[in-house]
Amino acid sequence: MDPSLESEPRPETPAAGNALLWMTSSLLAFGIFLVAIPGRDPAGRAWLWIGLVLLVVGGVSSALAARARWTYLRDRRGD
Repeated sequence: MDPSLESEPRPETPAAGNALLWMTSSLLAFGIFLVAIPGRDPAGRAWLWIGLVLLVVGGVSSALAARARWTYLRDRRGD
């Protein structure tokens, strides 16, 4: 492989962590919305299951992203 085609390692950027935290929190908020609002209407019960899945996925991924972000900020504070 041509060495000029290899990509250099990118430095960590705070914007990537912020975007990940924003996206996962948005999944969590949309899951809460789908559980709370359409779940009350009998015709919207199918969306209840989708909302529950998004609630679990958004909650877990948001917690992991927040933990990673806090670790990154704590490590950078020492610099």
